[in-house]
Amino acid sequence: MSVLIFLSTSGRGGRELNTLRIMPYLRNRGMTVSVVVLDSGGYVTKRCNCGGLDCQALGLWPSKLNLLAVWLRFFFLLRKTRPELVQVYGFLASLICRFTAPPLGIKVIVGIVGAGHFTGKRPLWERLTRQLVNHYVANSLDGKHKMLKLLNPHQPEISVIYNGVPELAIPSEKPKKNYITVGTVANLRPEKGYDVMLEALVKVKEKLGEKVALNYLIAGEGGLREELTEKINTMGLTGQVNLLGMVDNVTEMLLKLDLFVLPSYTEGLPNALLEAMAAGRCVIATRVGGVPEIIEDGYNGLIVEPGNPDELAGVMVKVLLEPQWRESLAARGREVVSKKFSLERQAEETIRVWTAVCNQNCKVGRG
Repeated sequence: MSVLIFLSTSGRGGRELNTLRIMPYLRNRGMTVSVVVLDSGGYVTKRCNCGGLDCQALGLWPSKLNLLAVWLRFFFLLRKTRPELVQVYGFLASLICRFTAPPLGIKVIVGIVGAGHFTGKRPLWERLTRQLVNHYVANSLDGKHKMLKLLNPHQPEISVIYNGVPELAIPSEKPKKNYITVGTVANLRPEKGYDVMLEALVKVKEKLGEKVALNYLIAGEGGLREELTEKINTMGLTGQVNLLGMVDNVTEMLLKLDLFVLPSYTEGLPNALLEAMAAGRCVIATRVGGVPEIIEDGYNGLIVEPGNPDELAGVMVKVLLEPQWRESLAARGREVVSKKFSLERQAEETIRVWTAVCNQNCKVGRG
């Protein structure tokens, strides 16, 4: 089977990382998979080139003034390579694909990986072009239900395939230290809830006093860096909050943590959360997107409401003062990720969906 994965960006986001990770599993199962990115190339293209994977960049300018030229490049690429189907992620890439692949007899699967499908004018375009899509794949039940609601009364075929993350080896013993390390891995964007996290940290400091020395690590980059730096200084958190920027070895950073917090306002099915759990870290996350499909509150992690620094601070204090409880939550979280969110499982379910979509007379399970 020949499949083209079409990504809107070549950056280092969750979908891009997940695509790179799953490719070897798909190739080992006999799939002919190539990648095309809408922009001019970056992290994805470099990784593909280093790994001997077929990847092309269409070269869309940030201004999008060369959109027609990019559209034509995509058309000629499809006509030349003739994949059986295209699995596409991202709004603009999805629109380009819908108007290009079906006339060439190529099936289209649209990936739903976050809240982006349901904002601005995108719902309108989704309704207008839904008949050009053969199948949808969501990475959470939440994403599936939102799409079904958006396209009501039409009931498109939507499968749910959870993201997978690599299995990680973790040290049997933790180094002894006289402080607690909390961390977050997420791009520096408003929807990631860093404003709430900083307010919660101030409250945690007030509640704990001198009982616990706290260090907070942020791994990620983005437009909020300057604003966050200013807030850290004005809120009296200088020296305790460290903006690490883009971290090459995220696993190494995660293994330094005692507690991982994801305070987002919106999410799909966050890879960073899964990776933290796979690394054996205790996690706190907000009740958004597919997070409740990963965390059973009080069993393998803790869930708080988004935008509530008081609740977040209260839960952080409780778990920080009870290390045995923290360790048990972390152990169960690691076990759940190993069983339910492996890359191998994601690859097998992806192949099942691709095969069924290519066989027009077959129905695909709705997940």
